[in-house]
Amino acid sequence: MSATPIGPRRGFAVPGQGVAVAVDAAVGAVVTVLLLAGLARPGFPLLRDWVATPTPPLSDAALGLGESAARAVPQDVAVVWATRALEAVGLPVWPLTGLLTAVFCVWLAVAAGALVRQVVRRATGPGADAPGWAGHLLRAPAVVVAVWNPLVVERLLQGHWSLLAGVAAVVTMPVLLARPGPRVAAACAALVAAGLTPTGWVLAVVAAAVSLGCAGSGSDAGRRLRAASALAAVAVVTALPWLVATLLAGGATTGGATSGGDTGVAAFAARAETGIGTLGSVVALGGIWNSAAVPPSRASWWAAAALALLLAVWVLAARGLWRARRDPAVRATVPLALVTWLLVALAATGPGVAALDALVRAVPAAGLLRDTQKFVALALPATVLAWGVASRALVSRLRPAGAALVLTAVAVSAVPDAPRVLWDSLRPVTYGDGWATVAGIVDGHPGDLLVLPAGSFRSTPLWVGGSAVLDPAPRMLDTRVLVPGDLVVGRAGTVAGEGDRAREATEALLRGQDPRELTDLGVRWVLDERTSAGPRGASDRTLAATTTRFADAELVLYELGGPDGPELAAGPVSPPPAPGVSRAAVLAAHAGWLLTGLVATVLAWAGRRSRR
Repeated sequence: MSATPIGPRRGFAVPGQGVAVAVDAAVGAVVTVLLLAGLARPGFPLLRDWVATPTPPLSDAALGLGESAARAVPQDVAVVWATRALEAVGLPVWPLTGLLTAVFCVWLAVAAGALVRQVVRRATGPGADAPGWAGHLLRAPAVVVAVWNPLVVERLLQGHWSLLAGVAAVVTMPVLLARPGPRVAAACAALVAAGLTPTGWVLAVVAAAVSLGCAGSGSDAGRRLRAASALAAVAVVTALPWLVATLLAGGATTGGATSGGDTGVAAFAARAETGIGTLGSVVALGGIWNSAAVPPSRASWWAAAALALLLAVWVLAARGLWRARRDPAVRATVPLALVTWLLVALAATGPGVAALDALVRAVPAAGLLRDTQKFVALALPATVLAWGVASRALVSRLRPAGAALVLTAVAVSAVPDAPRVLWDSLRPVTYGDGWATVAGIVDGHPGDLLVLPAGSFRSTPLWVGGSAVLDPAPRMLDTRVLVPGDLVVGRAGTVAGEGDRAREATEALLRGQDPRELTDLGVRWVLDERTSAGPRGASDRTLAATTTRFADAELVLYELGGPDGPELAAGPVSPPPAPGVSRAAVLAAHAGWLLTGLVATVLAWAGRRSRR
């Protein structure tokens, strides 16, 4: 195909790479505004796993040293530090996680544009990157599909905002590493950002390893070895926050089997969407395990129509991708996508579930793999390339503006109701004054706090119209909040969490046992979130023998024992807080993670300026 139709035209300036990046960022910003407009409303995001609070404590749980696995490490500590920094300079805290999410989305868009420019330039020669504005139009569909797709939308609805850093890093790695001269410092910075969550770290490490392995010929072996060594060192430092926490916590692994023996692999397997099966769902970048986090359009016949349009784009791009098959970025993305789709679909079959279940039981921290649909992110770079190449194939039949419009419409059609669903779901909340009062009573005092109703999630008309949200108490109160961590996954049943002591205490409370049985488990406080639906059992019998320390329309705080309750401050079974040396070690690991990211970012910026 001739590059003439997308080359520079008379009367158009020939913008440089900086203009291309700015255009991609602008397109990404527009898409981000459409998807995340709901977060512009004042208040704290609260939806399923997305829990933002005004004053998150630097607790043992935030450090990953509690009874539950260190799944949100170093995310929780980073949010605590950022919150305190904002408070110190007098800035509002509520926009924090929403702004970070928007930054990740724009980063994703810019990386997608860079990937398309890189492949098109190498595949069809200099100038074929369409230096005129026609080129920006033809690149726009790929930039849009990088952000507006079922993977990103469903993960936002599940509350996995920080995972988008890992998704953006996956798209970035082929740009930085699948080239003769890898940009190691920038790749290290991306890896550190992806390490905001353990799963994001895994995604970035896989993408980096594959991209670097496809970087060049044997003559570049020495350079690639040095790059691999630097990336490996940064990967280790980036993983230290949750690795050290897991080792020092002495029990809970990052998502492995619980004491009850349930790994949750079957419950978290990719889910078949309407009419397209599991394989079709993951090829379309969908199939999240939680049906409640799926937009209505993906739960109807439209999912099949959207898949047909997606496959048409792949057919349109096939010839160009085959022509560019020797390009390192193509070799690092398309085969990885094919393998990812196959493995994720197989992991949802009976033999696949059995194999992964055995792996999670046998290998510490292999529980990171149980939510297999997350790994569909590894197929996103190839999807972006398909849109970028298809736009240039379509330009032989349509003008650049027409080709861009058609393919952008196809990208949006995958989740046409995304803006409306996200607007309705991402409704920030304002916490009642009672939370601050309860915090003033329990923070810093001995004894653990048990919550009602039983369970890790809350459903109250005060928050997001009654949608399920993770209980904010552990991220609101600077005391040990006992939460079993059990998760109800639709018809798949309940996946048990790691909080055995919390589960035992909750069961005793629901049976209406004597308060002494709870104090023997280290419980001093019971907080009833009275507007939330859920099981309370015969807890009123237990609470009748306690002292009410605070009550309003939303919360009731009970203390087991008298007004002072010194003899009930902590039961004999209550484990002590994490030792100071353990907290120091985990905080040092977090500081190393943050410092590594800052150094890598400075080196990447300096290297970029030196190449100008």
